[in-house]
Amino acid sequence: MSKYSVSISNANDYTEGEVNRSIDDLLSKLGYDIDNPFSEFIKPGMKVFIKPNWVASRWRKSCDHVDDIYCVITHPYVIEAVADRVAKALNGNGEIIIGDNPSIDADFDELMNLTGIKKLEKKYNVTCRVIDLRPLVCKDLKDYGKKYKMHSQVGDPIGEVEINLANKSLLYSVDSTLFRGVFDEREETVNLHTGEMQLYTYSRSLYDADVYISIPKLKTHHKVGTTLNLKGLVGSITKKNQLVHWRVGSPETGGDEYPDKQSLEESKNVKVTHRGSWPGNDTIWRMVVDLYQGMLERDRKYFTIIDGILAGEGKGPFCPYSKHANVLLASDNLLAADIVATRLMGLNPEKIKYLKYFIDNLPLRYDEIKVYSDFITSKEYFTSVNKYLDFKVPRIWEDIKI
Repeated sequence: MSKYSVSISNANDYTEGEVNRSIDDLLSKLGYDIDNPFSEFIKPGMKVFIKPNWVASRWRKSCDHVDDIYCVITHPYVIEAVADRVAKALNGNGEIIIGDNPSIDADFDELMNLTGIKKLEKKYNVTCRVIDLRPLVCKDLKDYGKKYKMHSQVGDPIGEVEINLANKSLLYSVDSTLFRGVFDEREETVNLHTGEMQLYTYSRSLYDADVYISIPKLKTHHKVGTTLNLKGLVGSITKKNQLVHWRVGSPETGGDEYPDKQSLEESKNVKVTHRGSWPGNDTIWRMVVDLYQGMLERDRKYFTIIDGILAGEGKGPFCPYSKHANVLLASDNLLAADIVATRLMGLNPEKIKYLKYFIDNLPLRYDEIKVYSDFITSKEYFTSVNKYLDFKVPRIWEDIKI
């Protein structure tokens, strides 16, 4: 008996008609009424939070190539198609909030101009707001990691929700003295993750919403292998130094910043964003698990549509190569969607540490996931040796490939 359902649909391009056709197909495969699909779980009067991947507002100059920004961030036509269906379900009574906590150096005004998504604030017969959840922003990428050089802004207009996972945190049993968050002020990160104190502060607009809809990009990631729904939850946290990315040093000294002491010495001048970027990072995946566990403490409806029409392979999350994967995926379970999407990328979900944790500890069996697809039967989906989309992976991550 299948506990989870995930649908996959072909989508040839980012035209409004094609995106809507593909989403209708996704929802039909899952058994929803196409005329008003979200009415099954969105009722008039509800507040619905839609979270795209808005990690960047432009192609980073630090990348060694230039590509399409929509292999990095969610395309606005997918966001609009989802918001249209949410508005229909609300039937004139309720609220739509579209927001993210992008990378600290992203220019939100530039992002809004690029995507044109602000037009949705005037499109519907319900309140619709597009918000930047960041309380701190970085005006120059060279200042990344220096908290004292950040600029303050409003962030989430209704505040925050603090969750203490205590001994449920996967960081609980890990020596915190070497923890490194987003900023150089490691003492702050250590204090936030010591013993029974395992804090994560979520944006209240996102956390308090009656329904959470995630629209991530289908993309690889140099620190965890893949970034989809679960890894995308870093965009739900307002206090970035709570996000433990690695432990300083090499394994010889208890760290996982680099594979060995020589690599550590050679990296003195390497950008901070590249540190911890190897499969031996045994810290960041724990943070991803924590973020999902913290979200699930809010009992509500979750839904996802993963944007893989133009996907990102190789040097994700900021510098991937565009891949015309031409797919969308949908599910009412974020974890099951990530597992199916990872396998669709030609990668082994059990080699992605945060996914393997849930596969082993829920536990979650592949035969509990029903995959609705026109190109392969659900029974064969995980057992096949087919590489499917056969994504390129970040350097030294080859072991995660099928």
